Amino acid sequence: MYCAKCGQKIADNTNFCPSCGIATQAPEPVRESDTPVLTTRPVFIPWATWLGMLPIHLFLTVWGAGFFGGFSMFAVRALGITVPTGSTFVFFGLVFFLGFPLLTYISQKKTYANTTYTFYNTKLDYFEGFFTREKKTIDYRHITEVNLREGIIQKRYGMGTIILSTPATGLGSGRARSGIRVADILHADRVYDQVRALIERANARAA
Repeated sequence: MYCAKCGQKIADNTNFCPSCGIATQAPEPVRESDTPVLTTRPVFIPWATWLGMLPIHLFLTVWGAGFFGGFSMFAVRALGITVPTGSTFVFFGLVFFLGFPLLTYISQKKTYANTTYTFYNTKLDYFEGFFTREKKTIDYRHITEVNLREGIIQKRYGMGTIILSTPATGLGSGRARSGIRVADILHADRVYDQVRALIERANARAA
């Protein structure tokens, strides 16, 4: 083909004329669905994370002290090693008591740092993960219910969780739900209103 401006002969797949530099092909239009409308991330609050895991934390501390402490006490006695009575229980109790919050802190902080919720006009792209990365795309037409939850701790920091429910895969009862939780985001009430409006517009266009 030939350049429309200078007449230079150019290859068919050339985007710009090598002689005058003019664009030879119109750029591909950006589709409405490809433009992000809203992007948000969860907010990590260390003490709130620990408080939410407190029951599991205490259970694992007692379990770890009893199981590993008892097994270790039996082992050291079988080997003829003299240790103070109950020392193995105390040792493993401290390991679980201190280690579990540390692992929870690191994993939750890394997970939240790698989590992004990107809302488009017709879909939601969801990225999450630290040890395991997960990517999910949800078409708004598949969302059956939108809920907003604001816990006591979340309210203190102006946060909330939006729950987007979809029909559970493989279940036809109509009651089971799957989906995602847009968890611990700031200004959740505003985001909730925007998300509901996006879903309503998407369903209206599809109707």
